[in-house]
Amino acid sequence: MTDAADEARNNVGAVRALAHPLRLRLLDLLRFDGPSTATRLAGRIGESSGATSYHLRQLARFGYVEEAPGHRGGRERWWRHRERPVTLRAGEEEHDAATLLAELLSREAHALDRFLGERARHPEWDAAAFFQSRALRLSPMELEDLRLAIDALLAPLRRAEDVEAPRDAVPVRFLAFGFPLPLEAS
Repeated sequence: MTDAADEARNNVGAVRALAHPLRLRLLDLLRFDGPSTATRLAGRIGESSGATSYHLRQLARFGYVEEAPGHRGGRERWWRHRERPVTLRAGEEEHDAATLLAELLSREAHALDRFLGERARHPEWDAAAFFQSRALRLSPMELEDLRLAIDALLAPLRRAEDVEAPRDAVPVRFLAFGFPLPLEAS
């Protein structure tokens, strides 16, 4: 098998590994709350430690989680979130990619709904939170440049799991979408 075929197979597998609501929930907990064990995560989400352990191993297989350094020893394995981009080329398991995107968007919409429902209790965050929708006319190269500029802007910011943060810092979700509208046939 060629390197390109291996990469495509791994990306398809990676998308399938993510397209599971429990795995996405585990990733959110590790991403926003920091390293944990299968047993601790199981208690937080009401699942068995065997189930969470299995799903963590599947996530590790595709590089979404890894063993947390500094937590070695003892019986339990500590896991932490690991950034891992996934890209699929057109035509490669589009159903899997669509399923994953639908699940991700559903999770983000639920998180936004929770924030909007509770924002009166946290007025200090109301002015800082933002929701933007802009209509732009860009070439594919300009859209790629925009994505890279956003990546560069976000790179120096603290990750949610960082412990050295100001007292008033809390985990924040950041979403940005950039995609072309369907082109009409001429």
